[in-house]
Amino acid sequence: MSMAVVFDVPEGKEFKSKFGELYNLVKGGTADCLYYGFATLGNKVICREGYTDGKAVLQHMKEVKSTLEGILAEVGKDKMKILCMGTQADLDLLSPHLSSYGARMINLDSGAFWESGRPQGADTHVTVLPEFIVPEDRFQDFVDGFPKFYAATKAGAGAAGMLYYGFGTEGTSVFCREGYKNAESVLQHGRDVKDLLEEPMKVVGAGGMKLNVLGPKSELDKLRPVLESRGAIFWELDDGALWR
Repeated sequence: MSMAVVFDVPEGKEFKSKFGELYNLVKGGTADCLYYGFATLGNKVICREGYTDGKAVLQHMKEVKSTLEGILAEVGKDKMKILCMGTQADLDLLSPHLSSYGARMINLDSGAFWESGRPQGADTHVTVLPEFIVPEDRFQDFVDGFPKFYAATKAGAGAAGMLYYGFGTEGTSVFCREGYKNAESVLQHGRDVKDLLEEPMKVVGAGGMKLNVLGPKSELDKLRPVLESRGAIFWELDDGALWR
Protein backbone atom coordinates (compact mmCIF):
# COMPACT_ATOMS: atom_id res chain seq x y z
CA MET A 1 0.00 0.00 0.00
CA SER A 2 1.58 3.31 -1.02
CA MET A 3 0.61 6.96 -1.02
CA ALA A 4 2.09 10.07 -2.59
CA VAL A 5 0.69 13.27 -1.09
CA VAL A 6 1.59 16.45 -2.96
CA PHE A 7 1.28 19.96 -1.53
CA ASP A 8 1.49 22.92 -3.90
CA VAL A 9 2.57 25.44 -1.29
CA PRO A 10 1.52 29.04 -2.08
CA GLU A 11 4.12 31.81 -2.13
CA GLY A 12 4.75 33.14 1.35
CA LYS A 13 3.64 29.90 3.00
CA GLU A 14 5.70 26.94 4.19
CA PHE A 15 5.50 23.79 6.24
CA LYS A 16 9.04 22.43 6.10
CA SER A 17 9.18 23.42 9.75
CA LYS A 18 6.57 20.69 10.36
CA PHE A 19 8.68 17.89 8.84
CA GLY A 20 10.37 17.06 12.15
CA GLU A 21 7.06 16.94 14.03
CA LEU A 22 5.58 14.57 11.46
CA TYR A 23 8.66 12.33 11.44
CA ASN A 24 8.42 12.04 15.22
CA LEU A 25 4.73 11.12 15.00
CA VAL A 26 5.59 8.39 12.51
CA LYS A 27 8.43 7.04 14.65
CA GLY A 28 6.07 6.77 17.59
CA GLY A 29 3.11 5.61 15.54
CA THR A 30 1.97 2.43 13.85
CA ALA A 31 4.71 -0.10 13.15
CA ASP A 32 2.77 -1.01 10.00
CA CYS A 33 4.12 2.11 8.31
CA LEU A 34 6.98 0.85 6.12
CA TYR A 35 8.62 4.08 4.95
CA TYR A 36 7.88 7.79 5.21
CA GLY A 37 9.66 10.86 3.88
CA PHE A 38 9.28 14.28 2.36
CA ALA A 39 10.80 15.54 -0.88
CA THR A 40 10.72 18.95 -2.50
CA LEU A 41 10.57 20.50 -5.96
CA GLY A 42 10.62 24.28 -5.80
CA ASN A 43 7.60 25.31 -3.72
CA LYS A 44 6.03 21.85 -4.02
CA VAL A 45 6.34 19.14 -1.36
CA ILE A 46 5.60 15.44 -1.74
CA CYS A 47 5.25 12.92 1.06
CA ARG A 48 6.24 9.37 0.05
CA GLU A 49 4.51 6.81 2.28
CA GLY A 50 4.36 3.00 2.36
CA TYR A 51 2.17 0.78 4.56
CA THR A 52 1.43 -2.91 4.99
CA ASP A 53 -2.28 -2.36 4.25
CA GLY A 54 -5.19 0.07 4.27
CA LYS A 55 -5.82 -0.34 8.00
CA ALA A 56 -2.32 0.99 8.67
CA VAL A 57 -3.08 4.05 6.53
CA LEU A 58 -6.18 4.78 8.59
CA GLN A 59 -4.20 4.44 11.82
CA HIS A 60 -1.55 6.82 10.51
CA MET A 61 -4.23 9.34 9.50
CA LYS A 62 -5.47 9.37 13.10
CA GLU A 63 -1.94 9.88 14.43
CA VAL A 64 -1.18 12.91 12.22
CA LYS A 65 -4.70 14.37 12.01
CA SER A 66 -4.12 17.40 14.20
CA THR A 67 -0.83 18.37 12.54
CA LEU A 68 -2.22 17.83 9.03
CA GLU A 69 -5.25 19.97 9.78
CA GLY A 70 -2.94 22.78 10.85
CA ILE A 71 -0.93 22.46 7.63
CA LEU A 72 -4.06 22.50 5.45
CA ALA A 73 -5.37 25.54 7.30
CA GLU A 74 -2.12 27.26 6.32
CA VAL A 75 -1.64 26.13 2.70
CA GLY A 76 -5.25 25.34 1.72
CA LYS A 77 -7.03 22.00 1.30
CA ASP A 78 -7.27 22.59 -2.45
CA LYS A 79 -3.45 22.63 -2.62
CA MET A 80 -3.17 18.96 -1.60
CA LYS A 81 -3.40 16.05 -4.04
CA ILE A 82 -3.26 12.36 -3.11
CA LEU A 83 -2.25 9.38 -5.20
CA CYS A 84 -3.10 6.09 -3.46
CA MET A 85 -2.02 2.68 -4.80
CA GLY A 86 -3.05 -0.67 -3.35
CA THR A 87 -5.29 -3.70 -3.73
CA GLN A 88 -8.94 -3.10 -4.55
CA ALA A 89 -9.93 -4.24 -1.05
CA ASP A 90 -7.65 -1.63 0.55
CA LEU A 91 -8.82 1.08 -1.86
CA ASP A 92 -12.44 0.30 -0.97
CA LEU A 93 -11.56 0.63 2.72
CA LEU A 94 -9.84 3.99 2.21
CA SER A 95 -12.13 5.56 -0.38
CA PRO A 96 -14.72 6.91 2.12
CA HIS A 97 -11.92 8.66 4.02
CA LEU A 98 -10.02 10.04 1.02
CA SER A 99 -12.72 10.82 -1.56
CA SER A 100 -13.33 14.29 -0.11
CA TYR A 101 -9.70 15.10 -0.90
CA GLY A 102 -10.12 14.03 -4.54
CA ALA A 103 -7.63 11.18 -4.14
CA ARG A 104 -6.68 9.15 -7.20
CA MET A 105 -7.23 5.47 -6.35
CA ILE A 106 -4.93 3.14 -8.31
CA ASN A 107 -5.72 -0.57 -8.33
CA LEU A 108 -2.53 -2.57 -7.80
CA ASP A 109 -1.98 -5.51 -10.14
CA SER A 110 -1.77 -8.97 -8.56
CA GLY A 111 1.72 -9.49 -10.00
CA ALA A 112 3.25 -6.63 -7.98
CA PHE A 113 6.02 -7.74 -5.62
CA TRP A 114 8.34 -6.71 -2.82
CA GLU A 115 11.79 -8.03 -3.71
CA SER A 116 13.93 -7.34 -0.64
CA GLY A 117 13.66 -7.43 3.13
CA ARG A 118 12.53 -4.41 5.11
CA PRO A 119 15.42 -1.96 5.68
CA GLN A 120 15.89 -0.03 8.91
CA GLY A 121 16.92 3.51 9.81
CA ALA A 122 17.40 6.35 7.33
CA ASP A 123 15.59 5.97 4.02
CA THR A 124 17.62 6.86 0.92
CA HIS A 125 15.89 4.71 -1.68
CA VAL A 126 14.88 5.95 -5.13
CA THR A 127 11.28 5.80 -6.34
CA VAL A 128 10.47 5.88 -10.04
CA LEU A 129 6.78 6.42 -10.84
CA PRO A 130 5.82 6.52 -14.51
CA GLU A 131 2.23 7.08 -15.61
CA PHE A 132 1.25 5.92 -19.10
CA ILE A 133 -1.88 7.49 -20.58
CA VAL A 134 -3.10 4.64 -22.79
CA PRO A 135 -5.60 4.93 -25.68
CA GLU A 136 -8.78 3.09 -24.71
CA ASP A 137 -8.62 0.70 -27.66
CA ARG A 138 -5.10 -0.42 -26.69
CA PHE A 139 -5.58 -0.59 -22.93
CA GLN A 140 -6.08 -4.36 -22.65
CA ASP A 141 -3.05 -5.03 -24.85
CA PHE A 142 -1.03 -2.83 -22.51
CA VAL A 143 -2.23 -4.69 -19.42
CA ASP A 144 -1.62 -8.07 -21.05
CA GLY A 145 2.05 -7.10 -21.32
CA PHE A 146 2.56 -6.81 -17.53
CA PRO A 147 3.86 -10.41 -17.05
CA LYS A 148 6.70 -9.83 -19.52
CA PHE A 149 7.91 -6.85 -17.48
CA TYR A 150 7.64 -8.75 -14.20
CA ALA A 151 9.66 -11.64 -15.63
CA ALA A 152 12.36 -9.38 -17.11
CA THR A 153 12.58 -7.41 -13.85
CA LYS A 154 13.00 -10.47 -11.64
CA ALA A 155 15.52 -12.09 -13.98
CA GLY A 156 17.46 -8.93 -14.82
CA ALA A 157 20.75 -7.69 -13.43
CA GLY A 158 18.89 -4.84 -11.73
CA ALA A 159 16.95 -7.24 -9.49
CA ALA A 160 19.72 -7.16 -6.86
CA GLY A 161 19.00 -3.49 -6.25
CA MET A 162 15.21 -3.71 -6.51
CA LEU A 163 13.00 -3.09 -3.46
CA TYR A 164 9.52 -3.21 -4.99
CA TYR A 165 7.90 -3.24 -8.41
CA GLY A 166 4.32 -3.34 -9.59
CA PHE A 167 1.77 -2.00 -12.04
CA GLY A 168 -1.53 -0.36 -11.19
CA THR A 169 -4.43 1.07 -13.16
CA GLU A 170 -6.87 3.96 -12.85
CA GLY A 171 -9.24 4.25 -15.77
CA THR A 172 -7.00 3.94 -18.84
CA SER A 173 -3.94 5.27 -17.01
CA VAL A 174 -1.26 2.70 -16.13
CA PHE A 175 1.22 3.37 -13.33
CA CYS A 176 4.37 1.46 -12.45
CA ARG A 177 5.52 1.76 -8.83
CA GLU A 178 9.26 1.08 -8.67
CA GLY A 179 11.66 1.27 -5.72
CA TYR A 180 15.46 0.91 -5.92
CA LYS A 181 18.36 0.95 -3.47
CA ASN A 182 20.26 3.48 -5.58
CA ALA A 183 20.59 5.18 -8.97
CA GLU A 184 22.78 2.44 -10.40
CA SER A 185 19.97 -0.07 -9.86
CA VAL A 186 17.51 2.24 -11.63
CA LEU A 187 19.81 2.48 -14.65
CA GLN A 188 20.43 -1.26 -14.72
CA HIS A 189 16.70 -1.99 -14.64
CA GLY A 190 16.29 0.42 -17.56
CA ARG A 191 18.72 -1.70 -19.54
CA ASP A 192 16.91 -4.89 -18.49
CA VAL A 193 13.56 -3.72 -19.95
CA LYS A 194 14.76 -1.42 -22.73
CA ASP A 195 13.59 -3.63 -25.59
CA LEU A 196 10.25 -4.36 -23.94
CA LEU A 197 9.51 -0.64 -23.55
CA GLU A 198 9.63 0.10 -27.25
CA GLU A 199 6.12 -1.16 -28.03
CA PRO A 200 4.35 0.50 -25.03
CA MET A 201 6.02 3.82 -25.87
CA LYS A 202 4.74 3.56 -29.43
CA VAL A 203 1.24 2.92 -28.06
CA VAL A 204 1.14 6.00 -25.81
CA GLY A 205 3.06 8.24 -28.23
CA ALA A 206 4.84 11.52 -27.55
CA GLY A 207 3.55 13.15 -24.38
CA GLY A 208 1.76 9.98 -23.30
CA MET A 209 4.03 9.29 -20.33
CA LYS A 210 4.61 11.28 -17.15
CA LEU A 211 7.67 10.38 -15.09
CA ASN A 212 8.32 11.33 -11.46
CA VAL A 213 11.58 10.37 -9.75
CA LEU A 214 12.17 10.80 -6.02
CA GLY A 215 15.37 10.26 -4.05
CA PRO A 216 18.44 11.88 -2.46
CA LYS A 217 20.06 14.63 -4.52
CA SER A 218 23.26 12.61 -4.94
CA GLU A 219 21.26 9.79 -6.59
CA LEU A 220 19.09 12.11 -8.68
CA ASP A 221 22.18 13.78 -10.12
CA LYS A 222 23.28 10.39 -11.51
CA LEU A 223 19.89 9.91 -13.17
CA ARG A 224 19.42 13.35 -14.71
CA PRO A 225 21.64 12.74 -17.76
CA VAL A 226 19.53 9.73 -18.75
CA LEU A 227 16.01 10.62 -17.58
CA GLU A 228 15.85 14.39 -18.00
CA SER A 229 15.50 14.06 -21.77
CA ARG A 230 12.46 11.84 -21.18
CA GLY A 231 10.70 14.62 -19.31
CA ALA A 232 11.38 13.30 -15.82
CA ILE A 233 10.44 15.44 -12.83
CA PHE A 234 12.93 15.11 -9.95
CA TRP A 235 11.97 15.43 -6.27
CA GLU A 236 14.82 15.86 -3.77
CA LEU A 237 14.38 13.68 -0.67
CA ASP A 238 14.69 15.23 2.78
CA ASP A 239 17.42 13.90 5.11
CA GLY A 240 14.83 12.96 7.73
CA ALA A 241 13.14 10.31 5.56
CA LEU A 242 12.97 6.98 7.38
CA TRP A 243 12.22 3.29 7.26
CA ARG A 244 9.83 2.51 10.11
